[in-house]
Amino acid sequence: MRILLALSILATLGTLVLAAPASASDPTGPQVELVSPAEGEGFYQGQKVQAAWGCFPGTLGWPVIVCDGDVGLGDWLDTSSVGPHSFSVHAVDYSGAETTVTHTYTVFDVIAPTATIVTPAAGAEYPVGAQLYASYSCDDGVGGSGIVGCIGTYPNGYPLPTDRTGTFTFNVDAFDGAINHGTASVSYTVVDRTPPQITITAPVEGASYLVGETITPAYSCHDDVDGSRLSCRATPIDTAPGTHVFRVDSVDSAGNSASASTSYSVRYAFAGFYSPLVSEPASADARAGDTVPVKFSLDGDRGLDVLTRAAWRPCFVTSGDSGDSSTAFGSLSYNPRPDRYTFMWQTDKGWAGSCREVFIVLRDGTSHAALVTFR
Repeated sequence: MRILLALSILATLGTLVLAAPASASDPTGPQVELVSPAEGEGFYQGQKVQAAWGCFPGTLGWPVIVCDGDVGLGDWLDTSSVGPHSFSVHAVDYSGAETTVTHTYTVFDVIAPTATIVTPAAGAEYPVGAQLYASYSCDDGVGGSGIVGCIGTYPNGYPLPTDRTGTFTFNVDAFDGAINHGTASVSYTVVDRTPPQITITAPVEGASYLVGETITPAYSCHDDVDGSRLSCRATPIDTAPGTHVFRVDSVDSAGNSASASTSYSVRYAFAGFYSPLVSEPASADARAGDTVPVKFSLDGDRGLDVLTRAAWRPCFVTSGDSGDSSTAFGSLSYNPRPDRYTFMWQTDKGWAGSCREVFIVLRDGTSHAALVTFR
């Protein structure tokens, strides 16, 4: 196709010979007919335009031995950059006479500039409160008329609002020196990924309450997006003797969940053993084989299931040592008039001349002990 086009150009130039070319000022020198580009012609950037010219003898008839253009005959003109350009053809005949013809042409920018958005990224998800800064650029390509405007939804480097959830669009408009317009657009989403915050005021961690005491829970749930308008569910307060866990659960509108808990205990109002027992490290005195009354008060009748265990062990032997505790046999009763519990501990005659530690484990998990020396 290119060869046929070149032959066509040559054929056209052949007809120009009959027209007595007049592109050279000296009619005796070699003559140049520059067809393409024509003087003052205009092209758009990147347009494919072939160079076309011819060289002919002057009036003296000397043959043309050199006929060269800035590019080869039929090759593409330079339209890569906008603005004025020149194209020359130089001819030399056999006698050494020279002729140069130069035409100017103009390349116009009709290509829209491009815009590139780095941040926010297309289709990206960002958490509420994320530090996000606009980042984008515009380009008119090599040889273009240059960027004169690059305008985004927010200025370059400006912090984007991420204080609320939703899907948002970020646009950039690019303008070049020829007022060509290009644009880019991305959508991004701000999502809530932060779980609610839970505050438990009561019961506080490690708090201890007496059996029968009123325990009023106090707690709150908050979310940066939903505020306090979210679920906030707590487990019931357990007032039975023992150690318990109080838990609060919350879920926000985005499905983020959180939980918090505190541990508290409910204890009997144990004030110590009554006579004949005494507080450690002192030791009570008893006769081996007798029944020793282990008396105590729990500030009222708490039932006869207050004991989970009664036991004894040699004095000054701690749990885990050799000779650990053995079950203490006896019976438990409650007398409301003096508000006394009494565990009648049956001792052994063989303990004469020794020391024993008796202890009781209450249903609230506490353990209480006293030393007894047997005679």
